[in-house]
Amino acid sequence: MSKRFAVLGSPIDHSKSPAIHLAAYRVLGLNWEYGRAEVQKGLLRTFLAGLDSDWNGFSVTMPLKEEASRFADVLDDYARLTGATNTLYLDEFGKWHGYNTDVFGIVEAILGARIGQIKHALILGSGATATSAMVALSVLAPGAQVEVLARNKKSRAELLSLGKKVGLKTKTAGGLRAASRVSNLTISTLPAGSIDKQAEKLARAMFWKPKGALLDVAYHPWPSKLAAAWSVKGKRTISGLDMLIWQAVAQIRIFTSGSPEKELPNEIAVVSAMQIAVEDAQ
Repeated sequence: MSKRFAVLGSPIDHSKSPAIHLAAYRVLGLNWEYGRAEVQKGLLRTFLAGLDSDWNGFSVTMPLKEEASRFADVLDDYARLTGATNTLYLDEFGKWHGYNTDVFGIVEAILGARIGQIKHALILGSGATATSAMVALSVLAPGAQVEVLARNKKSRAELLSLGKKVGLKTKTAGGLRAASRVSNLTISTLPAGSIDKQAEKLARAMFWKPKGALLDVAYHPWPSKLAAAWSVKGKRTISGLDMLIWQAVAQIRIFTSGSPEKELPNEIAVVSAMQIAVEDAQ
């Protein structure tokens, strides 16, 4: 039976989700469709109300993750905790289920990099993806110290509070240069290019060296200026593409079984096909 899915957000033209999902569907032998649609902030409910009955679910990207949480009839634990939903699935009774698979994506990307124990972490940004990063850290490193570097005082305070709620020790970071020197892991959730100038200065700074690895969720272009700064100092970098693939794995689990925990048939082959599709789409 054919099903229809798509990724929603703005801007959406360069999304790699269609290539990733369709590669997975082929391995799974599913004759499903997956496209993309430009939906601007504030218009998610209007867009979904105008759909016909052919649609089964959606991946949701920026700037719609908070709206998706408000729209869903039922939320999973991570979506409820973070207030960010990146997956909408319509069940057979006409109810929309909202999931946050970004947490799973971040956890799997970091585990795959084998960076060792995380006692101290740094999060850059305080938006929807930052909330997922905070919860992911609570899964990977219960009780760890997490610093947050973000301009928006309100969302930063909410993120720090979330961290405490999930058992982490949180505080505001004094600055990128100092905080990265003591962090086993830095997670940047900032838009691509937003701190390029600062990253270039760090790369040239003779006496600066980050302590641990960097996960930069911004993967286009790659390496980002921030990732290049880490690399030039001999430190490990993790591309946001790894997170993108693993959060999509959880989405496809939901689309096929209704559960993000139920592994796909031949999941290793599925993930391999998704990785190849990402490389081909570069």
